[in-house]
Amino acid sequence: MKIFLLLIVSFIVLSCDKGAKTPEGLLSMYIKDLTSSQIDKDYFEKYTTGELWERVEGLDEEEFKKFVDLSKVKNPEIDITNKNCIADKCTLTYIIKYDVMEKDKKSFGSEVKKIATLVKSGDIWKISDVTNVKSYFEAESAIDVLPED
Repeated sequence: MKIFLLLIVSFIVLSCDKGAKTPEGLLSMYIKDLTSSQIDKDYFEKYTTGELWERVEGLDEEEFKKFVDLSKVKNPEIDITNKNCIADKCTLTYIIKYDVMEKDKKSFGSEVKKIATLVKSGDIWKISDVTNVKSYFEAESAIDVLPED
């Protein structure tokens, strides 16, 4: 009985960590990594392809640093609302919600609806394109959109 229970718990734990082996797993991992860790171009080379990889690869060092600097983004939540797969290509529609922090205080909340195109490459999935569909921002005061130099 204990062995059976241990097998069930192990199966549940292992099945929750799908990473890049499923389109949903890759998208969730990508957003989590992008907002919580310092990632480099090698990460993008491993998990992106097509137009997205070409755009990232074309960035110089300074542009890349700005592109991946999401230090103000906190509490990201992803909700995949639609999945359409044909063979080795999937299109996922999802909503990402997050807070933008300024000096340890919530500056505003954001909700962005996006469409990601993913393609299978060997045993893993890669993101080939991401498009914004709709953005919603909620703030108690005016949002400063001008970058600080």
